[in-house]
Amino acid sequence: MSMGDVVSIGANCILQTRRNGFFLVVEIEVEANGVEFEEFVFIRISRREARVLLNAGVELCEIVSSRPRSDDLEVEFICVFIVDGEAFALFDVEDNVDRAVFVPITLAQARSLINRGARRCTVINRRVM
Repeated sequence: MSMGDVVSIGANCILQTRRNGFFLVVEIEVEANGVEFEEFVFIRISRREARVLLNAGVELCEIVSSRPRSDDLEVEFICVFIVDGEAFALFDVEDNVDRAVFVPITLAQARSLINRGARRCTVINRRVM
């Protein structure tokens, strides 16, 4: 079994928030000998880095007004993302393509979800020197 068979990248996109924050959103998928998990990470990036990645073919994240629903879709709620006074619910949506889909929610809704056990999304703040 090669490393590529154990760890792979699923959904990935660039999220731009209202206050011009940019995040590379990446789903890491792991599967080996009964160990299986998926984890989304958010990496704060600069406007320049976002532009370079978008020009290289990374797509903008999909932001929709409500939870994706369809008989053809597998939809899983992942976590709550809060940044700069904005909040989103993140859904992993799979049909023929693996996508990260964001639904804007209020801060009160975000706090309520977290209080009921929802996870906060994992954010990595890089320091560029």
